[in-house]
Amino acid sequence: MLKVAFLHDVEMDYIGGAELSNKKIIDAAKSLGYTIFYDDLTNFEKTKTWLSDCDVAIVNNIVKCDYEFELITHLIAHDIPYVKWEHDYGLCAKRSIYCYVDSKVKNCCDTNRFHQYRNLFVNSKLNVFQSPMHFEYHQRLYGEAVTNHIVLPPPIQVEALSVSEEKKKDEVLFLGDIKFIKGGHELLEYAETHPEKHITVYGKNRLRRKIPNNISFKEKTTNTEILKALGETEYFFFKPRWPEPSGRVAAEAFLSGAKIISNERVGTFSYDFYPNAIEKGRQLMQNAPIYFWEQVNLALRKTVTTPKFKHALIYKSYGGLGDQFIAIPAINKLQAVSEQVTVALPDNLIKVFKAHTKDLNFMSIKDIETTDLSAYDKVINLGNYPKSRRFRNVGVINYETHHKLRQHALKHYIDAIATMHPEADNSYSGFPYFKSNTNTEQPYFTVHPGAGFKPKWWPTERYVELIEVLLKKFPTYRCTVIIGPNDPEPKHFAAIDRVTIETGNLDEVAVCLSGATFHIGNDSGITHFAGVYNVPSVSFHGLTGPGSWATLAENREVVWGKPGHCNIKCKYDIAIACEHRICLHSITVNKAVAAVYKLLQNSMEADQNTKIKFIFNPEVVIKNTNRGFLLNTKEKELLLEFKAPAEQLEFEQLVQNDLFESDIKEANLKPLITALVNEGLVFAIPFKA
Repeated sequence: MLKVAFLHDVEMDYIGGAELSNKKIIDAAKSLGYTIFYDDLTNFEKTKTWLSDCDVAIVNNIVKCDYEFELITHLIAHDIPYVKWEHDYGLCAKRSIYCYVDSKVKNCCDTNRFHQYRNLFVNSKLNVFQSPMHFEYHQRLYGEAVTNHIVLPPPIQVEALSVSEEKKKDEVLFLGDIKFIKGGHELLEYAETHPEKHITVYGKNRLRRKIPNNISFKEKTTNTEILKALGETEYFFFKPRWPEPSGRVAAEAFLSGAKIISNERVGTFSYDFYPNAIEKGRQLMQNAPIYFWEQVNLALRKTVTTPKFKHALIYKSYGGLGDQFIAIPAINKLQAVSEQVTVALPDNLIKVFKAHTKDLNFMSIKDIETTDLSAYDKVINLGNYPKSRRFRNVGVINYETHHKLRQHALKHYIDAIATMHPEADNSYSGFPYFKSNTNTEQPYFTVHPGAGFKPKWWPTERYVELIEVLLKKFPTYRCTVIIGPNDPEPKHFAAIDRVTIETGNLDEVAVCLSGATFHIGNDSGITHFAGVYNVPSVSFHGLTGPGSWATLAENREVVWGKPGHCNIKCKYDIAIACEHRICLHSITVNKAVAAVYKLLQNSMEADQNTKIKFIFNPEVVIKNTNRGFLLNTKEKELLLEFKAPAEQLEFEQLVQNDLFESDIKEANLKPLITALVNEGLVFAIPFKA
């Protein structure tokens, strides 16, 4: 007989809808001779002990558990057989997925929670949902990850229903507190527009609204009393604001013969037995506990595997150069669950991709319309993220995570691919995507001052000044400026000493980027091109925020000029018409230089062949006083006074002309400079010895 660890995050004697359902399932298990360990998830060590001794775990609600994510990791890592019985929407921080019914709610999901629950569902022996509607919401978000599932009608105590032959005319029952999420406002509006109805509420008023005279309140009571009231009442009112996964009490009201005043957001009413097959519903609910355990036993005996796609085709019907590179991690995820993958690309990218990828087939994007797509068992038009209304979106997949998760566009692509195959990995694998060339004779950095969309350009004259500052600061470096056909004129940079202009095709640009020590550019395709080689990068952002569009490089500094200067949401038409572009013009050369210094401090490795040079942040305003220095930034002011003249003199060298760590003689100066580095006022950059 089965030994079952039943995991639920409240005490066993707590009474709520989920707990009443749990009790019926547990009672059925005991009647079958199973051993049940009920765990209210307050002690992780106890939980792990019970899990190690069980045949199967029933993972019920766990969101209130202090070690929720550690528990998920433990279940998967130790290959413990478990069934996920979802009562709400654990993937959602508020357990309500309210964003689906209110378009004003955006970026509401906790990204880690969302992905943890995908792992929980995909590794489960069986997923149990409360209703067809409840499952459909999960399927929209997770796709094939929740395919291994059943929907379980509310396991209510059918024999305890008390249906009266005489209903109390014009009596309306509302169960629970009057609050927003449960449709409290709708109830009060109904009461105001139907004064002939008398409404009894088993609960309290949680809204700051006057209660109409035709509403009366009763204290919450036992399920037996509730069933009696449902059997006597003519109407049952339930119009939740959120998508109610099931609504156990709605099922009880339906079977009790009450007339239902509701909406499309009640899971119980998404079953095909509603509203006309009451006897079918009664039978399904009565059999639900035994059906649950039958399905659990069946799931434990079978192994579910999903075959790989035989030949998948993936392409982007629109999108710029950078979008092709951002999609690479998602293509890798698709490749892992496919025997063959063909990628359709613009002609100028095929050679680049062939040189840096393995076991992929390529074709020209121009040939898509004339290709027999029936030769592929999976065809994915990845389009662009987000799905744009400005282009023809024929066949473009949906990005359900858009407006829900705050994450980089490449991760939205990965999540989209993960909906298509349960074994697709939704984690982010990291860097690099293409192999870089580090065997360059002389170190150089690359600069791309343009972008396919001109409103993304940081001012060209500031790029010129930035390059001149950096070449003066780093005399052993050269600079290569990459200029495309629609970028700033090469003449702006031609007169700068130690600058090379690269105007070649993408194959030549690839060679150039792959050997760079670091890269500087706008939010553009070339900046993302540098990122696929994992070249440390500084990128300037204006209308396109770095949260979604930052460079792909592991070591990166993003300079976003919009916060604090402009709060207008930059749609295409607004961006085209914008004349001041304060989001980019607010970025000073000093701010850009500071970003480069910080990048080099964090990305260059110090070894026996390097010397650490301390360089002041150029955004710090330094004033010499009689006894020391006054340091000012926008955020802070710091007064440094020195008792020893030698210390002050040595610090002055740092202020005026940088200072190598090996040149510091005064013992008290080292901890001071270390503190300034920690505060971002000074940068510690490795230089070749």
